[in-house]
Amino acid sequence: MTQSTKKRYIDSEQYRQMRVRDGDRRFQEWHSAFLKHQREFLKDLGKRRDRSA
Repeated sequence: MTQSTKKRYIDSEQYRQMRVRDGDRRFQEWHSAFLKHQREFLKDLGKRRDRSA
């Protein structure tokens, strides 16, 4: 097995840190999508209230 194809194992702390960063990234993606949806919902709600008044 050559150096480039040799499997590199990581310790549990490195793995934990990778998972935490991945979780943070996924949360930021979800939170950004949620905030966008919330803004659109509130904008639409405001338009509906204006029409009914």
